[in-house]
Amino acid sequence: MLFVERRRVQRVKLLEPLRGSAGTIRVFVVDVSLNGVRIAHQEPIGRLGATIAVTTSWDARPMKLECKIVRTQIHRAADSATAKTLYHSGLSITHADDNSLATLRELIHRHILRALDEQKANARGIPANAPQSHQRSQPVHYRRHELIAGRWRETDTTDPAQPANGFTVAASHSPEEVNMLRSAFESADKATGGHDLIRRMAKLSITTAEGIPSRRFMP
Repeated sequence: MLFVERRRVQRVKLLEPLRGSAGTIRVFVVDVSLNGVRIAHQEPIGRLGATIAVTTSWDARPMKLECKIVRTQIHRAADSATAKTLYHSGLSITHADDNSLATLRELIHRHILRALDEQKANARGIPANAPQSHQRSQPVHYRRHELIAGRWRETDTTDPAQPANGFTVAASHSPEEVNMLRSAFESADKATGGHDLIRRMAKLSITTAEGIPSRRFMP
């Protein structure tokens, strides 16, 4: 069984729902986490507790997720004789092959970085694609975040070095920014350099004292 980690995993709402199918029913995947997905559909997909295969793709990469139906509810009721009721169902992922799992991790990772980029841009009142500017001096107080035995340990430090099992950022980072980085670190694939990317971003945030560099997101 996959996805048995006890720590909280970030759920992200997709910027654009992914077209796919649940069995033979056409669906749209509207948000995802490493543990499950939420889909929108107009036809019944099965009873609660039933197992169903969800197939979709992202960035031209196919995903097939074996899921269990956890809940289904009406999202928007039909308002005419010709309209159809729209349902949202929450599915728990029970199995995925290595390629599908890697794609899911990268999808979550990309959306978390984009959300962090937009959050920083909104806070500074500039467009998310504008060039980054450096205005403040280098901070002297840092906070090290290390993932040890499935739990995050937080340590105040004056050493800006990046740990192997986490990241170090300025102590001024908001809890929301830290949680996004933690979730991105958890969902990133270490084998393909995902953890190194988070550490590089954290190092840049210390160097520029601007927080995570909000202009450097590449879709």
